[in-house]
Amino acid sequence: MLRPMSELSQLDLSRLRQYRTHLFYEGSSTRPEVALIEYQGEKAVLKDFNAGHGGFGFLFGPLLIWREVRALRYLEGVPGIPRLLSRPNRRAVLMQHIDGRTAKAVPKGELGADFFVRMTERINAMHDRGVVHCDLRSGGNTIIDNDGNPYFIDFVSHLRRGGRWNPVGRWVFRQFEIADHIAIIRLKRRLAPGLLTEADQALLDLDKNHPIARSARFVGHGIRRVLQLILGKPRL
Repeated sequence: MLRPMSELSQLDLSRLRQYRTHLFYEGSSTRPEVALIEYQGEKAVLKDFNAGHGGFGFLFGPLLIWREVRALRYLEGVPGIPRLLSRPNRRAVLMQHIDGRTAKAVPKGELGADFFVRMTERINAMHDRGVVHCDLRSGGNTIIDNDGNPYFIDFVSHLRRGGRWNPVGRWVFRQFEIADHIAIIRLKRRLAPGLLTEADQALLDLDKNHPIARSARFVGHGIRRVLQLILGKPRL
């Protein structure tokens, strides 16, 4: 069981930076710095738009961090979701560190059927809470801990289920539910193709022409490219 991290949660941003022991990602013109924080034997992850350069972090960092914090708060207690620890300032968030590796780093044949059952159960629990991730196609957003359990990170792109009065929003939510499940099957196809079922293949066929997931990815990449041109080029 994870111990309470009350002291770590109370540290301000400057103190947190003093305890950085590893840099997962260096801050750039459109991306936050993501660092491992170790304090009194405890670990956490700091996502920090203050550490980048250019105007993106200043203008949009607060919105993106707010979205991440909102999702983590709404999903508190759901298996597979890192625990929110604090929001040191408007452009940074501190969250639970998961010891493990990304799905990108897992070799073919290592994961069995039980893993994909757990992954499906955890995504269903997230959906039951009314949240879709929307960016699980990237294996970097799935962490597999040392016990073989999946965790999901980076909720900037998440969506909430619309109310009953919002049929369009609820329809869009259902499409992204499908997209989240397709992400599981894509991972299965890459790492354990022998486990694919006829139902899995039917969803993969749907993915070829899935309007929401594919258009969202196109729009997201386009927006990032435009912002890079306007607000500053990434570091070389």
